[in-house]
Amino acid sequence: MEVRKKSFVARSFLVGFAALATGSAVHTGTTNAPPRGALVWAVHLSETRGPFRVANLSPLGQAASSEILGGPTNGSDAAYLIYTRMAAGTHGPAMFTLPVDHLYLVLSGKMNVQLGTDKFVAGPDTGVFVPAGVPHEVWNAGAELEAHIEVIAPAPSRDLMSMLKPAEPRRIENADQYVRPAKPLGTLKEGLNSQPLAARANGSRNQMRIDNVMTGSSGPKPHIHAFEQVYFVKEGTQTLVYGLNTYKVPANSFVIIPPGVVHTNRNEGPGVERHATFLLPEPEQQPFDIEVELKGAVR
Repeated sequence: MEVRKKSFVARSFLVGFAALATGSAVHTGTTNAPPRGALVWAVHLSETRGPFRVANLSPLGQAASSEILGGPTNGSDAAYLIYTRMAAGTHGPAMFTLPVDHLYLVLSGKMNVQLGTDKFVAGPDTGVFVPAGVPHEVWNAGAELEAHIEVIAPAPSRDLMSMLKPAEPRRIENADQYVRPAKPLGTLKEGLNSQPLAARANGSRNQMRIDNVMTGSSGPKPHIHAFEQVYFVKEGTQTLVYGLNTYKVPANSFVIIPPGVVHTNRNEGPGVERHATFLLPEPEQQPFDIEVELKGAVR
């Protein structure tokens, strides 16, 4: 899938991330940090349309790059969906807040993240839930490339930059509760083998989890729901049933499923398929999914 981009330089900032490789906080200092209050962010808006969008993985160089693969101007009414890569030694924008929740999921490498006055080092398969109004910033103090996805939800403005506000550090009570590494999985069973990272039950109005699907297994039967659902394929290839069409979705792709669209997914192999799932927002009560029967042509 070919992706074209527009570049913007804005007097605002962003990027984010975090993960805790060992499950415990590691305090650390920053390197190559921009001056406090530096509000410059170069972000690329993907012009790809359709049910799924593949992230651009062209050579990065010694820089940080963020790509908006979904948002109010390009296919997602519920959230901004962002793929971010940070080269070794690079720093994100200065500390900022958002008026809505900010979710991160680390894909590879290690990341430093500051939540209020607390600093952490994090690794792959860690989710970070940043509630609205919490000051935060991120950087890559490691020796290798770091990659993560970001979900900013809801998306009350078509102007992302207007939502970002500079901030000063302040103490956040029990900040480590927002850094959530996935737990090791045992033997995979039929179905999704879900690992929850954020949900209403632990403070987030949006659900974030990692689903692990072995070859030959699938998710629920074709269904619809009243909220937007997003997948991000981390590993393997997902077979996506979307309305009357079926797609092969490769790794490093966002899938956007608006309310009311019939869908399901399965893993036809080879190997395990792993994807992050976001419910935007997570409903306050069941049923989340309504099964739909596909009978064929109308007689």
